[in-house]
Amino acid sequence: MTAIYKMKTINILLLLLFVNFYALVSCKHEVIAPIYLGSSYFPSNVGHWIKYEVDSTYYDGFTHTVRKYHFVLNEKIESTYLDNQNRPTQRIERYVQKNDSSNWYLRNVWASNLTSTTAEKVEENIRFVKLIFPITEGQSWNGNAFNTITPMNYQYINVFKPYTVNSITFDSTVTVIQDFDTNAISIKNMLEVYAKHIGMIYKQIDTVYKYLPPNVYPDSIISGVRCTYKIIGYGN
Repeated sequence: MTAIYKMKTINILLLLLFVNFYALVSCKHEVIAPIYLGSSYFPSNVGHWIKYEVDSTYYDGFTHTVRKYHFVLNEKIESTYLDNQNRPTQRIERYVQKNDSSNWYLRNVWASNLTSTTAEKVEENIRFVKLIFPITEGQSWNGNAFNTITPMNYQYINVFKPYTVNSITFDSTVTVIQDFDTNAISIKNMLEVYAKHIGMIYKQIDTVYKYLPPNVYPDSIISGVRCTYKIIGYGN
């Protein structure tokens, strides 16, 4: 009995040693996948450009007039420089063409910064936090964190989903809801859609106010703006 007991003990010890050795080898070969931040949705390389078809409608509630505009906008990363925080900064030149027969002209110059945690864009000297990293469904942040405008709660939806603009389907996109509030007197709907390796492919701005002055019109008078940016081309 003693010999059998010793043999069982040795077998158990050998089994434990094998299990521990296998676990150690498995741990050494285990590869932990890196967290995908999503910075490729905000290209920062010099020469990258995106062309948009822009349509906007302005409603003047005082003059009861409606003005509509249509033009093509080309945003190009022209160069990179260091800002006052010594960060690489992209100079974005924005060119406009009013129609096919007109010349392009430089409308304005913006800037952008891509950091390990944010994608920031300076529009008319106002800095907005367009994206935060890592990109996560439902994640929210203050898009006005670096300016003096009232805080706005940006939020990711439809993360890494396909999106179609002007009959062009992009395989992987993220949508940023910037503002959404609809009630009896106003409609606010602001969002941007970004595609992987391309950048912003669609933008919608709806800020429309409705009111009913007495004895003017039977229907509500609308003031505000509606505007869309739709990608029509891109490249490097």
